[in-house]
Amino acid sequence: WYQRRVREAVVSTQSTGIVGLNRVKRKVFVAEEDCVFGGQVKTNDVVIERIRRAHLNDLENILPFILLVLLYAASGVGSVHDVAVVSQVFIAARITHTIVYLGSVMQPFRGLAWFIGLGCNVLLGLQNFNESLTCILEYFM
Repeated sequence: WYQRRVREAVVSTQSTGIVGLNRVKRKVFVAEEDCVFGGQVKTNDVVIERIRRAHLNDLENILPFILLVLLYAASGVGSVHDVAVVSQVFIAARITHTIVYLGSVMQPFRGLAWFIGLGCNVLLGLQNFNESLTCILEYFM
């Protein structure tokens, strides 16, 4: 079950291919050797930079979530249902955030989606911390 959740989170980070495809389609590259078949070196293309920033934002949020889910699973804290619900909310929030980011939708939608994903990370982090603290206190008591 956890592997499926992790796989879903990793799949949503596959926008690297989207960045590459758009670079080829728009003939905008970051290195001269990539321009062999035409195109130009340009590091400030608005469309490419927006896609790249969305991808980096996904990485900055999804990788910690994957780590927290794995720690949650390893610690045995809580139930499978709890982490399933948190995972589904997180994945929905990240997909919404990426779609809104790429679609240039006005705030507050992007910020709200980001905040919901952050809340999922904080929730899992606090549960992991609580379980760790409980284990440490039991060990010394």
